[in-house]
Amino acid sequence: MTGWRAAVNTAGLLAVGWVLWRVAPETAPWVVWLFGAGLAAWAVRMVLAVRIAADGGDPAPQPGQEAAPAGRVAARSHAAQAWAAAILLAVMGLAGSLTAVPTQGLGTALLVVAVITLTGDPAVPPGLGIAAAILGALGVAAGALLTAAGFAGSLTPSALGLITILAALALAVVVGLGRRAQRVLLAERERASAEALRAQAAAHRIAIARDLHDVLAHSLGGLVVQLDAVEALLDAGETEKAAARVAAARGLAVEGLGEAREAVRALREPEPERGSGSADPVPPAVVESRIRALIAAEQGVRLDVAGFAHPVSAALAEALVRAVQEGLSNARKHAPGAAVRVGLVWHPDRAECTIENPVSAAPPQDRALAATGGGYGLRGVRERFAVLGGTVQAGVEPGASKGQESDADRFVLRAEAPA
Repeated sequence: MTGWRAAVNTAGLLAVGWVLWRVAPETAPWVVWLFGAGLAAWAVRMVLAVRIAADGGDPAPQPGQEAAPAGRVAARSHAAQAWAAAILLAVMGLAGSLTAVPTQGLGTALLVVAVITLTGDPAVPPGLGIAAAILGALGVAAGALLTAAGFAGSLTPSALGLITILAALALAVVVGLGRRAQRVLLAERERASAEALRAQAAAHRIAIARDLHDVLAHSLGGLVVQLDAVEALLDAGETEKAAARVAAARGLAVEGLGEAREAVRALREPEPERGSGSADPVPPAVVESRIRALIAAEQGVRLDVAGFAHPVSAALAEALVRAVQEGLSNARKHAPGAAVRVGLVWHPDRAECTIENPVSAAPPQDRALAATGGGYGLRGVRERFAVLGGTVQAGVEPGASKGQESDADRFVLRAEAPA
């Protein structure tokens, strides 16, 4: 129960109690005592509602988890309070219904409060609230019969007063159902907001995971290849070429550390996702330069650019670069030493990139490197292009591509998205 609701209930309780005190001398003693019991039940129930709200509700354990001893004690305490509140509500309804006519409608206040509280609680089935209202109407009729029989004093019940009390009871049902619908809608909105926040956090984690995977797969895989080459050159006595390979490996390591640092920074200090509508378009020269920087340290990789270049969104530029990065990593792991062709085609309405390499019939010599793939790279590429409304195809295609001499089958990674 919120503070303003507690204040309203307190004001109503005091007002009804004051009126009862004024009319008590003219009312039968059993009516006064029963009405007083209803007022006491109202006051105690209000105190319990405030206490439950202050405790934050029922501390139920999560599924699959066993509640701690202190949690079990608190849960039993809350259950006992809930049962006590239900009993007090029943006392209010009974007292209000039986004393409504003998008190000339004053007891209707207790009955209306009880019915609104019951029908307005989303945790209570709607049928139970309607059944309580029907029982309340029967109690009002019983109170009218007792009054007519002279058991409630000299008051004579009127048909208009009885109809007014029943109309107030029906209105209480309508108000309670309206409050119930409002609470259900508010709970749904809060649940939807929480789901949206969780989805946003999950999308952010997935984006960071994609970046970290791309960085590690490319930089560490490149380091393995460069170090293998260094070992071979040192065995052959070609120290100058080995030193050049070491320098290239160092460049890969520095680049990988920089990208990993950016990914970690984004995880610690979230920023708007790259490629949002507020980001400036990326010139095609920047995209091509980033791709050329990726293939600069590779051996046997060729870049072909075709079409009319035009600026693209930051998200599409990043997706194109990451697709090339993933294609080079796969070629390095599964077809080391094979010629790789990277194609970048600028269409009027979209951008397309392809990475293809011959499929070697022999298994790769470095099985450890080939076994490092977990399938997250291609999944990340598909996720990037799916967000942009694009498509990604990856698989083995037969025959030779244009400009290649080999007739071996090729593994092709093709990704495109509207620009």
